Amino acid sequence: MKLIQKNKEKIVFLAEVGEEMINAVRRYSNQIPVLAIDEVEISMNDSPLYDETIAHRLGLVPLKSKGTVNEKTTATLNLTSKKEGYVYSEELKGDTEAVYKEMPITILKENQEIKINAFAKAGKGEKHSKFSPGIIFYRNTFDVKVDKDCPHDVAEVCPQKILKTKDGKVTVENEMKCDGCELCLEKCQKNGKESIKITPTKEMLITIESFGQIDSSEIFKRSIELLKKDINYFSKELK
Repeated sequence: MKLIQKNKEKIVFLAEVGEEMINAVRRYSNQIPVLAIDEVEISMNDSPLYDETIAHRLGLVPLKSKGTVNEKTTATLNLTSKKEGYVYSEELKGDTEAVYKEMPITILKENQEIKINAFAKAGKGEKHSKFSPGIIFYRNTFDVKVDKDCPHDVAEVCPQKILKTKDGKVTVENEMKCDGCELCLEKCQKNGKESIKITPTKEMLITIESFGQIDSSEIFKRSIELLKKDINYFSKELK
């Protein structure tokens, strides 16, 4: 495993793993319980947005979690505003708070008001996207070989700009960015050449992006733990 990039919101790494396995881990990210607003009571709404639109926007606001979230975790929040201008997620007050403070909920003009009571609960992304902790995606990596007689204009068609012309030759830089589009191969073939060879490697480039409720690395760990738990369960049942 080779780490490419890591921070709280995103982690990128190379790993020699089968597509079936990493796809299973990806699916299990939606088995992680996440807190999100599920019911909304709007007692006053002078804003231009319908109640249903505001409720939908509130449901998609990522919420911070105090401690471990389980199926019994709940939270109550309220939002009251009379000020002119945008109403932001930071104005949600209660048992928890929004991860991102400047998510716009609606907008008010002078003498307009909005009053909301919101009720959050834990859920899973398999039921609704508002309970998703983030996304996991992956792709194959490729080994790119270029012959000395490769036409110079081939470098111009590479969308990832990994082919460069240097000292009269076409060279490869940062081949990890190659996504196997094969536009360079098509260009070579039009010129009557077979100067480039693209071969899939055994490594996958895996990216995990968090929506803010859980660190990106933690999403990966919990997905694996939940997958292991189900595998162990099925193994015992088969015996």
